[in-house]
Amino acid sequence: MKAHFDTFARYNRWANRRLYDAVAELSDAQFREDRGAFFGSLRGTLNHLLVGDRLWFGRIEGTGPMPTRLDEILHDRFDDLRAAREAEDERILRVVGGLDEARLAATFAYRTIKGEACEQPLAPVLAHVFNHQTHHRGQAHTLLSQFGREAPAIDLIYFLREPG
Repeated sequence: MKAHFDTFARYNRWANRRLYDAVAELSDAQFREDRGAFFGSLRGTLNHLLVGDRLWFGRIEGTGPMPTRLDEILHDRFDDLRAAREAEDERILRVVGGLDEARLAATFAYRTIKGEACEQPLAPVLAHVFNHQTHHRGQAHTLLSQFGREAPAIDLIYFLREPG
């Protein structure tokens, strides 16, 4: 599982960079426009992804800012959000890189955003985190398409085909 999650951490950074490069070409109004997605706009969707990662990796690492709502807007401006995304992706690489098979199999205790206590092995939690990222990047991909933009190829297979 360790190699699997290391790959997903690298893929996550790669996909986010490609997605943010495409979003950077939009106007600020387009970035903010509510297009009927679950979190409304690209601004809302990309902030939600950062919220989710901060929640989960804050729980895993036991440190860092902990959002209080899933729809929290952590960064209103695109440039600030992009910088925070880059920093969070580096954190994810560092945290996942520091895990070993024993920790991945060990019980992980945490509290939900509502304060409910939960326990489960860490590996399925990480699988959820990376699946969650893929899910919402797909929504952001659709939003880009709605603006007539060519959304970047961000499927895992394209990442795996890139050299080194």
